[in-house]
Amino acid sequence: MNIVHLRHSLAVLLLVLNLLALCSTSKASPQPSKTKDASTRLFEYDRSIGFDLKEVSAKEQDGVIIRDVTYSAYTSQRGRIKAYLIEPAGKGPFAGVLFFHWYGTPHGNRDQFLDESVALARQGTTSLLIQGYFPWAIAPVDAQTDRQRVIDETIEVRRALDLLISRPRVDRRRIGYVGHDYGAMYGAINAGVDKRVKSYILIAGIGSFSNWSLDYWLKAAAAPAKEAYRLALIPIDPITRIAHAKPASFLFQFANADEHITKEQAIAFYDAASEPKQVKWYEGKHELRVEAARNDRLEWLTRQLNLSTRTQNIPFR
Repeated sequence: MNIVHLRHSLAVLLLVLNLLALCSTSKASPQPSKTKDASTRLFEYDRSIGFDLKEVSAKEQDGVIIRDVTYSAYTSQRGRIKAYLIEPAGKGPFAGVLFFHWYGTPHGNRDQFLDESVALARQGTTSLLIQGYFPWAIAPVDAQTDRQRVIDETIEVRRALDLLISRPRVDRRRIGYVGHDYGAMYGAINAGVDKRVKSYILIAGIGSFSNWSLDYWLKAAAAPAKEAYRLALIPIDPITRIAHAKPASFLFQFANADEHITKEQAIAFYDAASEPKQVKWYEGKHELRVEAARNDRLEWLTRQLNLSTRTQNIPFR
């Protein structure tokens, strides 16, 4: 073999070795992590912004401390959020539950679940009960405005979880969520973007904001405006986000005689949720002031959050 052939052979060998090394490096390299979808990124927020938590009053009731508090909202136009912070006496660690009320009467505000949260405190649970803003304080108006308001309200739910979990005796591995009506809808969205909640109870919720906004507030809007509304809300609708809730568990509660939600709409909402999940139906209307439903909620949270055994029933206020 002459010198020219030798150099050529060496060049080919080096090229082959380089290609093999490149392939080996490529196989060993970690795969890029999956990026969040665009709609999930809409609900991101600056967690460094403080709460400026202020206590309005506090009282102790049979070993349970009931604090009336306010804290700063994330969106400046909203001002301060009113809430109840219900805490057991003792050292903990305690489970945590976030409650979000319905739109209706009676108790269409942070008072709705006050009795249930006190009962849970006796089982070793810290609860935060927040006051809603959209659509409680401001009504739906148009597609883009309401889309942003839904995003803002969901961010407030996430911040409420931040506040709950920041309590020094709360076990962040045992966090629950209870929501009724709009409270259930915001819980469903949160389930798809925030993985800190172990179990959800969603009461008389529906999968789309458009159903209620267009039926009750924007009924007179022109057909193109209604279609634009639906399209704008679909990516952030509860029925869209709840499919991504795994590994959280769900208990759905619906009324057989619900005057606002059809059985088909309820079933569609339930079907869209990721597993594990369970659904229960009760005799009653949308407000679902049914003792069996309340008892099922307490029993569900007792199991899911590993609480001490419940020993008493709670009368409705």
